[in-house]
Amino acid sequence: MNITLSQADRPHSAPPLPDALRGARSLMIVEAPGALALVDQDARRRGVVLTRLSSLNPAMLAQVAPDAVIGPLIGPGWDSLDLAIALEEMGYRRNLFILSRPLPHRDLVLRELRACCPKLGITLIETQ
Repeated sequence: MNITLSQADRPHSAPPLPDALRGARSLMIVEAPGALALVDQDARRRGVVLTRLSSLNPAMLAQVAPDAVIGPLIGPGWDSLDLAIALEEMGYRRNLFILSRPLPHRDLVLRELRACCPKLGITLIETQ
């Protein structure tokens, strides 16, 4: 699934969120502080955990048990493929949402991520 804002929508609104992200009761945000602006204050949500990729480990992942993970396309010294591989190696099998500015060939990025980490549900969310 690709989500893109139209040029007219960018200055005033956040991108529409996929149902899997809106319905997530627990979220883990990995070095993507801009994701907080996308996450609504749903009373049913148990929590949102902010972490760094370098701090992420199997015990933390098991304790948080996130319904969804949000990360940037490119982080400080790593990229979304590094995050996806780490999550998959730690046994995570749910949804990973990647935040990015609009990309000219987003389908290529998604194809590479999904091919390398087929056990994750990977969605690209393009923001301004």
